[in-house]
Amino acid sequence: MEFLRVDIENSERWDKVWELYEASFPIAELRKKKDHLRACQDPYFFPISVWEGNQLIGILFYWEWPTYRYLDYLAVLPELRDHGYGFQMLQHLRDTEHKVILEIDPLTDEQSVRRLHFYEHAGYTLTPYRFSLAYRLDAEPQELLIMSSPEMITKEQYNDFLDFIGEHVILYCEKEEAQ
Repeated sequence: MEFLRVDIENSERWDKVWELYEASFPIAELRKKKDHLRACQDPYFFPISVWEGNQLIGILFYWEWPTYRYLDYLAVLPELRDHGYGFQMLQHLRDTEHKVILEIDPLTDEQSVRRLHFYEHAGYTLTPYRFSLAYRLDAEPQELLIMSSPEMITKEQYNDFLDFIGEHVILYCEKEEAQ
């Protein structure tokens, strides 16, 4: 597998990445394209696409700052799920000295519980912390559960994470236009 930074100038690959991104997440969790393109210019944002030859496998979009990585999006093409690609992508993300933080949906159905077990199997721990962020004006923020690796983050580390979100990630959420 090859991990490549998304090149928005390579329209053939960019189109495949964007199509997977839009198909993989509920609208409330998606950035608008213009906001995402701006985020791609941020030095803390790492929009990674995963390939085998010319075949897109998945996407791994994360933020990195001195001691943390925050997994914003992970998706594998539907026809390639259950082949170990997602696990390998998470291992790539964890191959660092950084603490890794991610969020999952509340455990309300079988799919959300399966997702929790998937991340636990990959070495992530469910924390007592919660998080919500609205990427779009037309969506309500949803409370999400926080997981971390290699061990559970502390309250201080959680607060560092929230500070980073408030200083960087929120810049790429849709905002009301100034009147």
